[in-house]
Amino acid sequence: MKKTLALLLAALATASSLLFTACSTTTDESEAGANLEKKATEITLTGSGATCDSSSVYVGEDGKININSAGTYLITGTLDDGMIYVDCVDAGVIDLVLKGVTITNNDGACIYIHKTQDAVITLYEGTTNVLTDGSVYTFENPEDTEPDAALFSKEDLTINGTGTLTVNGNYSNGIVSKDGLKIDNGTINVNSARHGIKGKDYLTINGGTITVNALRDGIKSTNYDSQLVGYVEINGGTVNITSEDEAVQAVSAINFNGGEVTLGSTNNGVKCDGAINFNGGSVSIDVEDNALNGFAINKKEACTVTISGVPYNG
Repeated sequence: MKKTLALLLAALATASSLLFTACSTTTDESEAGANLEKKATEITLTGSGATCDSSSVYVGEDGKININSAGTYLITGTLDDGMIYVDCVDAGVIDLVLKGVTITNNDGACIYIHKTQDAVITLYEGTTNVLTDGSVYTFENPEDTEPDAALFSKEDLTINGTGTLTVNGNYSNGIVSKDGLKIDNGTINVNSARHGIKGKDYLTINGGTITVNALRDGIKSTNYDSQLVGYVEINGGTVNITSEDEAVQAVSAINFNGGEVTLGSTNNGVKCDGAINFNGGSVSIDVEDNALNGFAINKKEACTVTISGVPYNG
């Protein structure tokens, strides 16, 4: 009888622990969202413009929403023809939290992070956000060539959160950082007339679900300054790329460390001036040209690689 009672109590304790854990997780997520909204400056997009009570935000008549101070900004609503423009002279991180945002810009980038110490795009849980640019850009200076992406940053950029972001780059690229670009989480869909996702110093993918359809390169890093930059690294998540040119391209190194990666291209699958390292996860490559084109190719047993097409040129 004592043994039966002890087993029953143990079972109840285990069930209570599991129930408490599940409830705690839900509560934690809800509290995180509530705390974020409490500390955030709210910007409501209203079609032709926006409303905001903060002196750090200026709404121009041309649909340009100017943000000039670091902090957290919770953005909701629709902007029919305009831009979120960040130009912060003070130190600190600017976090743009997208909570059901649709931005269209007929002749420029939808989000342009011009100056700040560090930039973060947070995709609010359970929301869908869409950025769509036009096929022609208008620049104040005719000699300018940037921004050249629907989501463009001149500073280090991190994308996180558990929401969804769809980027339609009709002019040129989908997502570009002229510094480093890191994707920690989120469901990100990119359709681009040129390159899909580009980080100059580096492009690191740690998680999330990323789908890219590009008429040029899928994902890439382009800095030739030193061997410490110009690399692509995939550490986790699900990455699906369809491209006309290289699916993945980098200067110094391409590291597959984890996650599930599926690449399809009519040109090279993976191209790098340096080493291509298959360290972990799974990589499937289906191309019409060379699957791998690099200075050196290294593969560990922890990584599963499947190739359809000419295996290697390098």
